Amino acid sequence: MKAGKLLASILVVSTALPMCACKPSSSKETDDPTGKSSEKKSTGTVTSDTEVPTDTSDGTDPSVTPSVPISVSDESADPLVIYGYDKDFEQVLADYLTDIEYEYVYIERSSYEKELNNAIVLGEKKPDLFMMDADGLEAWTKSENSLGVEQAGISRAELSDQFRYTYDAATNNENSIKALAFELQPTAVFYNRTEAEQFLGTADPSKIAPMVSSWDALLEYGREVSMNSEGAKKLLADRTQISNVFWAGHTDSWVEDGTVKTDDDFDKYVTLQSTLYHETLTMDLAMGSAEWQQAVSGGQCVLFFSSLKTASDVIGYVPGHNEVEETTTETGSEDTTESTTTPPETGWSIVPSATPSFDGGMWLMVASTCDRKETAGKVLRTLTTDQSVLTELAVKGQFVNSMSIMEKCAADPNFTSDFLNGQNPYTILVPEAKKIVIAKDITTQKYAVAEIDKLLPAYYDGEIETLEELKELFTVGLSELLGLS
Repeated sequence: MKAGKLLASILVVSTALPMCACKPSSSKETDDPTGKSSEKKSTGTVTSDTEVPTDTSDGTDPSVTPSVPISVSDESADPLVIYGYDKDFEQVLADYLTDIEYEYVYIERSSYEKELNNAIVLGEKKPDLFMMDADGLEAWTKSENSLGVEQAGISRAELSDQFRYTYDAATNNENSIKALAFELQPTAVFYNRTEAEQFLGTADPSKIAPMVSSWDALLEYGREVSMNSEGAKKLLADRTQISNVFWAGHTDSWVEDGTVKTDDDFDKYVTLQSTLYHETLTMDLAMGSAEWQQAVSGGQCVLFFSSLKTASDVIGYVPGHNEVEETTTETGSEDTTESTTTPPETGWSIVPSATPSFDGGMWLMVASTCDRKETAGKVLRTLTTDQSVLTELAVKGQFVNSMSIMEKCAADPNFTSDFLNGQNPYTILVPEAKKIVIAKDITTQKYAVAEIDKLLPAYYDGEIETLEELKELFTVGLSELLGLS
């Protein structure tokens, strides 16, 4: 995939990476569940060529924002140990950590957090850095087994170009940022153009967008799909997607003065889910299952909420940076006028959802066992703030943690996608990513939503007769979960 001239004009990217003077190594922790194994010794100490910032005047109150140490240094000359669950990440390290000696320890995702914890607490091969996904981020942000990035010499001022939700999601109660996002997965609505044309009367994104711009509109057009297809097709394959996206916009506290409370969003959500259920406006499939993926990709439903990465897995979307075709004059001089060729009609398009949200992502964290904090900070800067590195990754199709770079991708016609019928997905996803907000108390929010969803089947069936009764049971259940009297 080549870097286009328009993107190259934004930022010159080196195409020839220097060879690593120190050979990286890789291992897989499978034989010893405690993570014990021999370590290769370094021949010298790596010195960071990046000055460690000490200025914390970034608009936050220094009394509540952890300060950045005046100096950060390595306490060891051993190779930097990086734990991860993504095989492809090893190539990223090889491409961009060209002046750092490191070892990448790959572990299958199913056992990753258990083995990572064992390595930190008991293992001889203790991690300096490790990756974490969206599901595990909250627990590891609260854990004493991770350090704030300020301990690696990184201040909040350095993160001004990153999407705010990515570090808000990794900020603990002491206002310490515990992780920096390497790969983002903001979501939007992907819809099947053929099904939309047949059952909604249009495949035009400008006309589909209002149909999913609010939850009331989504109900209305869910009914239209069901009616026009005589029940054969549905707007969505499941109701879980609604739960994930709906609550992404909820920031009000669930507890006030030690008492659980409900608000208008509670009523709206129960009404929305109840209507979807009683009017059978969705299929009743398990989100992410093989049947669910077949329903989405096979056209049994019209749309789904998804990031580009999830869309790649489910419907075969291929992220890309394609050169806009150029023509030449008779004298051979280059004409950079963009091609006006109408893009071919394809199966999918993308529009914003009612609530900005994300469905995954990958963060990098500093382990409490890190004895190479200076080098760890250098790696974090390289992979999450270095403009040249992030531009190369964006050209390859990754949604990187830089607002300025992703805004330029959104404005670059080379990122239009034939798969999406000539749309540039970043024109939708970048504004959505900027608007994502994180709940004030993520744990309480998760408990609350889980408690509502647990009670809803009984409400559907009439065992819980009224909304007020549902609220009472919810209040009791959440109070017990939170240990409130």
